[in-house]
Amino acid sequence: MRKTSSNFSVVTGLVFFFIVTIRAEENVLVMLGDSTTLCANNKPGFKITDLVQAYLTDKKTNVNVINAGVGGNTAKQGYARLEKDVIARKPDFVTISFGLNDTGNSTPEDYQECMEKIIEDIQSKTQAKIMLITSNPFNNARHFWKDKFKEGLDEYMDSKICGATRKLAKKYDLPLCDLHKEFKNLFKKKKTLIDTYLMADGVHLTDEGNKAAAEFIAPMIAIMVKPEKKTK
Repeated sequence: MRKTSSNFSVVTGLVFFFIVTIRAEENVLVMLGDSTTLCANNKPGFKITDLVQAYLTDKKTNVNVINAGVGGNTAKQGYARLEKDVIARKPDFVTISFGLNDTGNSTPEDYQECMEKIIEDIQSKTQAKIMLITSNPFNNARHFWKDKFKEGLDEYMDSKICGATRKLAKKYDLPLCDLHKEFKNLFKKKKTLIDTYLMADGVHLTDEGNKAAAEFIAPMIAIMVKPEKKTK
């Protein structure tokens, strides 16, 4: 009986070691952003991080996707929690998506400055590859900031905030998923999609909206992620 118990312990130990080794080999992707990353009002399986995880798992990329979205966050607030929510997790890959809250609460200059700090801190403190994501469009007719800007709420964000994100992607030579542009193109082809993809508040994505967003975001992450990156 003692011998059997001893053998069982050895086998259990080997299995534990094998599991730990596999987990150690796993890549970490942190998706940093605001409420459209958090997706608190979406069903399980339809949060943007869930959909990205499902896509990457299907591609056998061995990536663990971490949701680091916080509702209401601006880029400045995202930078304030960068050490805890991103750096401490030792990421291999990071996506950054802010801008919706910055549109009404920050200046374009402050937004760009904070985004630069986020990018530079990640680059200096980790080996992570970074991808930027522009914010999905506002529905001007429904959002409570609809009268805030003369040129239109979404038009202002596209020009000043998403425009700054595009410039940063070029400046730092980072991949960019221009979600705002992609969605606007879809809305031009079929106007009713804006009500299908955006919730009644005029900003957050529905489950269908997240599915559409993931179709643009996930393949670009898959290109950034290389399955053979971590080898024994």
